[in-house]
Amino acid sequence: MPYAAADRQDFIRRMNLKPEARILDLGGMLADELPLAVSGLTKPRQLNNAVLIRPALLPFKNLVFDAVVSYHYLDLISPEMLTYVFPEILRVLKSGSMFSFMITLWSAQNDQQRSSLLFSGLLKRTGALHSHEFENINMQLSTSGFAEITVETIKRGIPIPKNFTMSHLKMLGNLIKKEKDEGGKEIRMLTKQYFEHVNKHGEAMLPALHFIAQKP
Repeated sequence: MPYAAADRQDFIRRMNLKPEARILDLGGMLADELPLAVSGLTKPRQLNNAVLIRPALLPFKNLVFDAVVSYHYLDLISPEMLTYVFPEILRVLKSGSMFSFMITLWSAQNDQQRSSLLFSGLLKRTGALHSHEFENINMQLSTSGFAEITVETIKRGIPIPKNFTMSHLKMLGNLIKKEKDEGGKEIRMLTKQYFEHVNKHGEAMLPALHFIAQKP
């Protein structure tokens, strides 16, 4: 998502990472911004320092990272799976180190963001995307053993270029075809609603929550 480059850079600046820090980029979303970090990927990609992982069973020894960061990768993980993911992140962090991540805040502040909310809702129905409640995230972090948990709301509203909107429509077209083969109509109806809304108002990134938690 090149249109979100400034947002990713702001995310990194808020963490005040030390230059010499050994970092795990969970999901590999920050490969351009943190080229020296270990990119933990669930699917093969051509990236430097890439390691294939299962987020609930990280292939690293205990106490090896100075920071674990994740830019919207947790939006792809179900709330139930976090019960296993957070303890694994705690395990690979050194004492006193930081876990910093951003997740989508499912709340639109204008018509452009409502387009994104419609699109995200469609992906959620297919199981490709998940929403997380603040209270649940906070509880899971505390239960896993993290401390000094802080959270900041990032309003954003970054416009999404039309070529990315077209890629969204292409993706939804494939889902409609699959749904039609299975005899359903719901995704088609919701896609029409998204198309009409985005065609009139455009699209922008939804707000986000930036969590930072420390390993005691």
